[in-house]
Amino acid sequence: MAVLIFAVVVGVTAGSRVGDARSSNSAPGAPGSEAVWTEADKDGFGTSTTTGSKVWYTIDDGRMTEVYYPDLGTPSVRDMQFIVSDGKTFAELETEATTHEVELVDEKALVYRQINTDKFGDYQITKTYVTDPDRATVLVDVDFESLSGKPYQVYALYDPALDNGGNDDSGAVRGSALVANDDGVASALVASPEFGKRSTGYKDTSDGWQDLKTDFKMDWNYRSSSDGNVVQTARLQVDGVDNQDATLSLGFAGTIDGAIQGAQASLATGFEQAQT
Repeated sequence: MAVLIFAVVVGVTAGSRVGDARSSNSAPGAPGSEAVWTEADKDGFGTSTTTGSKVWYTIDDGRMTEVYYPDLGTPSVRDMQFIVSDGKTFAELETEATTHEVELVDEKALVYRQINTDKFGDYQITKTYVTDPDRATVLVDVDFESLSGKPYQVYALYDPALDNGGNDDSGAVRGSALVANDDGVASALVASPEFGKRSTGYKDTSDGWQDLKTDFKMDWNYRSSSDGNVVQTARLQVDGVDNQDATLSLGFAGTIDGAIQGAQASLATGFEQAQT
């Protein structure tokens, strides 16, 4: 997610080579563009009241921004947002294509809700965030509603930046999970219902946004991306018409196996219990 020579030597033809290699196991275009943190002006900050959860999340501009683990001095996520497409005529980032509202769900709890409404009135995304009080996991309850009556495709675009830096992460697709690790810190992103198509690549060269914005479909299926600015993509099983609800679970640990176990355990316990 280690092709430094490729990126330097091929340079101007990197775009075509990415397309040619879209079915390979390893993502091309390493290391991707330079990792840059999001702005410090946040709309919300959330964590658990317990000491069993060593994770803190922030939100801004309609998306989740930095998530801190294992302490408040160590950001381990840059951001996570959604891409919406009709599969034929458009694909767009929710940060750019929607208007954003933020609600504090309960004044006694650091539980926030973002309501993102398409500027053309075609769909609405409602995301509610909590942390699992027993684990280092952020849970996101997602309600995606089509306002046009047409079905859409929704993709999670996740940018890990583990251990206070996003330039040397390694990522992989493992089963139904997207995993990443760097220097003793690991993350795992899972969903219920399980993700559909999944891919791991490098920012601005082989990530899901570069894929979807060209032909509005997810064609790339990279299984690993090592030592770079990793960005991961997965399709949610919602269309806004027949299926509107999903839960995402983003878990952290010292190992990939531990992160997967934590994320899946939080998903099994459920969003409502964590929120309570």
